[in-house]
Amino acid sequence: MLARLQTVAARPRTDDQDQLVTQVTSMISAHPGFAGLAMLQDDEGAGTMLTLWHTREDAELASERSRAARGPRPFTLLSDDIYEIDDDVTGPASTQRAEAAFVGHFDGPLSPARVAAARRGGRDRIRPALHQVPSLVRTLVLWHPIDSKMAVVHLVTSIEGLQDVTAAVTSTELLAGEDPSLLTGPDRVQAHRVLSYLLPAPANPVPER
Repeated sequence: MLARLQTVAARPRTDDQDQLVTQVTSMISAHPGFAGLAMLQDDEGAGTMLTLWHTREDAELASERSRAARGPRPFTLLSDDIYEIDDDVTGPASTQRAEAAFVGHFDGPLSPARVAAARRGGRDRIRPALHQVPSLVRTLVLWHPIDSKMAVVHLVTSIEGLQDVTAAVTSTELLAGEDPSLLTGPDRVQAHRVLSYLLPAPANPVPER
């Protein structure tokens, strides 16, 4: 399973945003290999699009297929990256609609030691804490092997749920042997409203590293 994460400074304004969101969501979800979608937007109008794909080829061809269906993209992307899914946490609210999201970026290149520390802390310390957040729909941990960078997307059922995620993550105690100097947290965190969320098929289990 692959994830494509795209960001834009501002989407074009329209009198009927709901219709535009529905059209874009319907178009993308019809592409071969589609496995899920979260369209996000912050209070300033900046947007993030997370799409999930079964193969890298389908992730790479998604824009070309969208262009063939609707014509050229009416805005310029700030970033466009294809990640591997490093971890996939299903929350207690997994069957509910996501309404808000946190996106945290760990800019690369990350050292092997920092990546290993992040993976251990995420799997053994943070993952159990997230399972206790009632409003959590899903958390996806994304890994870019070429640029050695990561991104984490938390999807929750309400704005208040973002506070619960923060509290859960920051209240965990370090495990034996964890080095705080390697656990510096994300370089950037953005809060978004969820404009559209399609519940994807369950991801394949991620093997422990």
